[in-house]
Amino acid sequence: MAMDNRKRLHRVALFSHRKFVSFYLVLLNSCMKPTAEHVRNFLNEHSQHITHWAVAHTPFHTYKATPQQLERMKHEAQNQCRFFRRSFSQFLYQAKALRKPEIYSPLLITTIEGVKASPFTQDTIHFNFAIGNVPRCISTDELRQVFEHCWVDKAKLSGKNLWLQAADCSRNTHWLNYITKEAEIGNIDTWDFQNTQIPHVALAAD
Repeated sequence: MAMDNRKRLHRVALFSHRKFVSFYLVLLNSCMKPTAEHVRNFLNEHSQHITHWAVAHTPFHTYKATPQQLERMKHEAQNQCRFFRRSFSQFLYQAKALRKPEIYSPLLITTIEGVKASPFTQDTIHFNFAIGNVPRCISTDELRQVFEHCWVDKAKLSGKNLWLQAADCSRNTHWLNYITKEAEIGNIDTWDFQNTQIPHVALAAD
């Protein structure tokens, strides 16, 4: 029975990420190098569903870091962000997040910044989020508390400079452009593909 559940959840995950896969296959098959414009055009398709913005830092300081250290820190930061993402989804939607994630999961468009050696001791790797598909009964203050609990207590990331606010729908495209700004200088990996989730069925029903 447990194996059947894992297989079912795997099929759901594949379904939920089909547009991600299609996006990359188109680029690969056309021999195109992804650009900031490609990424932004794809992400902007979901701008009308964004209800909150957030920035959250990690404990990974990049002061005079070597390329090897940066790669290791990035990998660890993304792994911990993945744990946050799962905890956040389950806290908001409980068991339904596991049974039907294509419906009962928050929209999370995620970018990672600061993965470069810095001359400043305070600089850290951090994540930016565009959030949507949040239960309507949860206020912004409550969502901020849930976010902080999952980020700090569950994922063991940093509570410093954690920021979350309600989105201004008229500026969602501006926010997506801002959080992908590193793509303009060639860092397409600033879009954290593996920590982005788009509950397509729920968004299609809006």
